[in-house]
Amino acid sequence: MMTKKEKKEIMRLVARRNEHLKGGRIWDVLEYLITLVLMMVLAFSIRAVIFEPMRVKGSSMENTLQPGDYMAVEKLSYIVSPMKRGDVVICYYPNNDDYTCVKRIIGLEGDEITIEGGIVSVNGVRLKEDYVTTGLTPKHDGTYHVEPGCIFVMGDNRLVSRDSTDGMVGSVPRERVIGRVNRVLLPLSRAKRLPDVQYDI
Repeated sequence: MMTKKEKKEIMRLVARRNEHLKGGRIWDVLEYLITLVLMMVLAFSIRAVIFEPMRVKGSSMENTLQPGDYMAVEKLSYIVSPMKRGDVVICYYPNNDDYTCVKRIIGLEGDEITIEGGIVSVNGVRLKEDYVTTGLTPKHDGTYHVEPGCIFVMGDNRLVSRDSTDGMVGSVPRERVIGRVNRVLLPLSRAKRLPDVQYDI
């Protein structure tokens, strides 16, 4: 017949053995750290490759996008499907890696863009642009040719947009495009999916 003290000692030894078999507290901590690191890697991978929320800083895309809006930038679209006129995209200006801009694709490589009196035409077809909030000034008038491997982008708020009509910007190489903006996430009062714009070209 074992005493209470002996039973307690046996239980302590069994618990110690079980702890040793599991790897002890060190293994528990290590397992937790490994899980945490894997979750962080997954989160960064998703942000870098698949999807990233970004904040609108300027007013060049009003009223489609307002300053302070958080937009969803989807990064896989153009791997499996071609860029389309009317898409809203995040891109870097040519020869400028300091900051990104958000614009709308107006023309694709080989297109001829004509602007006259605030009216934009692509390959001779006038665009129906219900999203435009302000017209263009005479300084925008002219004919623009989209270079190979590039796109022609413009802001919806034309008077304040620095875009492909600016000689310092011009056509934007396709590899400078980060992804497509497909919706507004925040604020909740403005949360929406951006309408799919198609031109009759």
